Amino acid sequence: MGRYPAVSEGGKRPLWVHAVSVGEVQAAWPLVREARRKGWKDPVVLTTITRTGRKMAENLIGTDADMMAYYPWDAPWVAERAIESLNPAAFVTVETEVWPNLVFGLARRGIPAFIANGRFSERSFRKAMSNRPFWRDVMSTFSLIMVRGGDDASRLMELGLDPSRVIVDGDCKVDALLLRIGRSNPREIRKSIGAGDAPILLAGSTHRGEESAVLEAFREARNRFPDVRLIIAPRHPERSHEVELLAKGSGRVCRLSKLENGWDVLVVDRVGVLFGLYGVACSAFVGGSLVPKGGQNILEPAAWGVSIRHGPHMEDFRPHADALGKLGAAVTVANAPDLAGTWMKDLSDKENPGMPGRSYVEGLGGASSLSWERIRGILKIRE
Repeated sequence: MGRYPAVSEGGKRPLWVHAVSVGEVQAAWPLVREARRKGWKDPVVLTTITRTGRKMAENLIGTDADMMAYYPWDAPWVAERAIESLNPAAFVTVETEVWPNLVFGLARRGIPAFIANGRFSERSFRKAMSNRPFWRDVMSTFSLIMVRGGDDASRLMELGLDPSRVIVDGDCKVDALLLRIGRSNPREIRKSIGAGDAPILLAGSTHRGEESAVLEAFREARNRFPDVRLIIAPRHPERSHEVELLAKGSGRVCRLSKLENGWDVLVVDRVGVLFGLYGVACSAFVGGSLVPKGGQNILEPAAWGVSIRHGPHMEDFRPHADALGKLGAAVTVANAPDLAGTWMKDLSDKENPGMPGRSYVEGLGGASSLSWERIRGILKIRE
């Protein structure tokens, strides 16, 4: 309802950063970190919408934020109350999280607003074009929109935005991945899940309809490599019991929250652990790709230099999937036999074909620093 405790005192006004859920929080983290490193000494308020996003923010951003809260409802009177309560010096929203009443309210008060790590899919663009004048006015309230790639920028231009306010800075989530690698210890993770030295295949962010293919491929691979183990992390952890039942008959099955020694298939039922688990895998399947879901984040296993397999539906990460494919770090599979064949090749090869993926991801870093420099310049903040 927008009733927030006051954080503005002594002339200090907060930087308000909004990140709706887990993915957006991961993009916001390196941006907040850059702000703190480069001179932002006033409060930082971080808002989320989901509980999982809030938990991820607590884990990643921690004390770099002076206050964490849930985002206000976008009713005019609630938005006005929220702005008055927080009295921000600036507002930064991450990716595509734009609520009209709030941004119009900020504009009326002359408070600069920014979009960082902007992502505008074809679907979002079509919706905006169905009411083009309205969304052009909404998006024009932002002082600067920093987007991930050229396609995102082109869609905003077609919407009618001033080209000087739209800039391609790259993907802040890449910086988050590189920071998280520094925080992760694969040896400790292996020890914590009781994996020993066994080779591990991982299926990350899977959707309904994919786990059966993954399990079939695992069983076939296990016929040749009996010591191999499988970790399945469903995209929606609430499906973990369903996946656990599906895995019966593929060896000894357990869930991460109820870990047992000697497991063959481990089903992840917690949020925020998949990235670290990629670091212990010798080969990974990226979900949302055998079924038409657009694919999940292929850069997460790539950052670890893990050999990657994915289905044909990688529309949301097509440029990265194509680039990693050309490097030999990723291979497209169409079904369970394809996946089994590539997994058995990975298990038998002494060299890891996924290593070029790590260099590729490292080369994409720097968006957070660049974006904060632009915001800092507009706000006239000194280091």
